[in-house]
Amino acid sequence: TYKNTAEDLGECFERNAEGMLKNMAIHELALLASFYDVTVSNIESVEVDKEFSSLQTLKGPSGKDFTDFDKAKFTIKTKTGKAVSVQADRCGGDVSYAMVTDADGKELFRHSMPDEEDEANVSVLEAKYPGAMPYFFSQDPDYITVKERVAQLCAKGEPAKDIATIDIAINALEVGEYLTPLMTRYLTE
Repeated sequence: TYKNTAEDLGECFERNAEGMLKNMAIHELALLASFYDVTVSNIESVEVDKEFSSLQTLKGPSGKDFTDFDKAKFTIKTKTGKAVSVQADRCGGDVSYAMVTDADGKELFRHSMPDEEDEANVSVLEAKYPGAMPYFFSQDPDYITVKERVAQLCAKGEPAKDIATIDIAINALEVGEYLTPLMTRYLTE
């Protein structure tokens, strides 16, 4: 978790110069590509939440200026009639969640991470690897699963079940490339 200071966020912006949407929020964009048919060619509209979203230009440790979102929230509507929202906050803590609502906004499903089991593992890993980025700890079980499935693909040719494909990754990156200048223009108007 970053502190909402020019020093902390400037370091973050420089170290993650590809930008929030192609770094922190890339996982969400991959989910949108996987489950909501979100591709650049299928985007009908993007609604940026100007109240929540924030774009800053800050000096990194090198002394150079870096511009990025410290917070972003947007809703994408697709040409196939789907609507999905993403909200990300560099200073929002280490808890992530996904929520599905109906058309009226009633919550139908929520999944949070880390869960209680992950929290116990986080404490162990923090002690074992001091100084590592906190999200590595909460995502450790997922990294292990991904590595095992990809290793099985390499070793035995077994399909990597429930792992994003290269096509999903490309779609997610393209959506990030599409959204960044669009959101930047909207927030600086």
